[in-house]
Amino acid sequence: MRGIIVAVAVAVLGATTAACGLGAAQAEPRRAWAGDTAQITSQPEEGVTRSEGRRAEPVYVINLYGAEDGRADQRPENLVVSEFSTLKGITWRSWGPGRAVGAGKLSGTWCLPDCLDSPYDATITLSKVKKAMGKRYFTKFAIDGDFPKPDQIDDTLTGALPLPAS
Repeated sequence: MRGIIVAVAVAVLGATTAACGLGAAQAEPRRAWAGDTAQITSQPEEGVTRSEGRRAEPVYVINLYGAEDGRADQRPENLVVSEFSTLKGITWRSWGPGRAVGAGKLSGTWCLPDCLDSPYDATITLSKVKKAMGKRYFTKFAIDGDFPKPDQIDDTLTGALPLPAS
């Protein structure tokens, strides 16, 4: 009987040790790339994507604010997403690698004159990253908030973002 108890105790101890080792392996911190060296972090660096064996790549958005032809921008404070909608004073909660989320003040031609002096609080989400001219860009936007919605949502609160002109 004593031999059976010892055998069960050894089996339980072995299973517990194996489970602890597996948990530790799964909880290993991620590595964020800074230049050519890796730094251990608990979260991946925002605004970058990684490909096996290559450096991290930043993600941009073409911003039409103050630039009629647009410019590559990251975490812009002000962002024109279409001819109908502009966000100002954006605070970005996240940026990349597959999406960006921020909050700011929304105005546009669709809400005039109400939003001219009192822009609406809004959340913007950028998504669908595509590569163009050697850089990665967000190509979709969606804006949401507690404000009167326009009759035409497309190109106003949801739509495509431009890519750089070649």
